[in-house]
Amino acid sequence: MRNLEHLCRLLAENLAKVELAAPAGDLELEALDVHPLEETSASFLPDATRQGESMTLVLERVAARLGPQKVLRPVLSEDHRMEWMQHWQSAPTPLPKKRPRRSRFPQPTFALPQPLRLAMDGNRPMYQGTLQLLSGPHRVEGGWWHRVKVEEQQETRNVVRDYYVALSTHAGVLWVFQERLARDATAWYLHGSFA
Repeated sequence: MRNLEHLCRLLAENLAKVELAAPAGDLELEALDVHPLEETSASFLPDATRQGESMTLVLERVAARLGPQKVLRPVLSEDHRMEWMQHWQSAPTPLPKKRPRRSRFPQPTFALPQPLRLAMDGNRPMYQGTLQLLSGPHRVEGGWWHRVKVEEQQETRNVVRDYYVALSTHAGVLWVFQERLARDATAWYLHGSFA
């Protein structure tokens, strides 16, 4: 730590969670290796005085100030279904050693939390104008094993979709899909957009 007052607050917060086995009169912290550091900024982010500081240290400092539950980072999962290919985790936790495989197919930069059903112009999907399909289909199937309880009933999160990269003259490049084997096989959904 660079700031003694900050270190004391951080220690107090952490010690408040520690349950000692017996009463203690004094606690002692011994710093074996101390180096002076001149700092001109109290910024959360690295600046000229913190050149070369790792992102882990930056996130650790921000989490210490705001609380670990306030600083999250995305973590990729080995799942090809869009809704479950990433989740959020506390930032100070170590990064996973193994990285999930990258898809050969384009993935959107931004994904909607829930797919949006699109209006239709005859048999063509619309979103801020009629969409032009650029590539696809990219078939995504799976999830029969992913069971969740919804209102006292077991449901699967099975996904059977054909994804397409589409162009909207006003909204840019989008990621849309049709559900295969659905009751309404003509329905189209917007699931994300490309930056």
